[in-house]
Amino acid sequence: MSHSNNGFKMKFRLLSWFGLLFLLTSALFGACSKAPAGNERADKNTNSANANQDQSALMPHLRATLSGDIERISLAISMARDAIKLENWQEAVPHLQSARKDVEIALGREPRLRAEFEALRSAIDRAIPAVEGREKEAQARVTELQTRIAAIKVNSN
Repeated sequence: MSHSNNGFKMKFRLLSWFGLLFLLTSALFGACSKAPAGNERADKNTNSANANQDQSALMPHLRATLSGDIERISLAISMARDAIKLENWQEAVPHLQSARKDVEIALGREPRLRAEFEALRSAIDRAIPAVEGREKEAQARVTELQTRIAAIKVNSN
């Protein structure tokens, strides 16, 4: 009987050591990840406007300008084309709808390439049903959209 009692004590001690080890490592990792100090938070808030400006300078699709509209349209069309290549049809349609919304925004800016934007809008309107229906010419229609937005991008500079 004393043999089984010793085994129980050994298991209890072993579990106690593992529990203690777990608590120590948890405390150690918890101490390493601290919240930012109050002055660090203030720095982040004051610099957020500068960060947004830096982001828009680095990423032109974030700008609220005609060139930003063109970049967003191009990106949405490219993402739709990639989704079609992967046969992810339901993902492609929202990208095309987003591109169409950005075309409307660009048209609201009274661009000098108004006719090209209107032709792009019509081409998007033809492409969306083709993609929704998973038609054979869907990829060709999206390729046409890429060609149109690339021409607008070149001519807008």
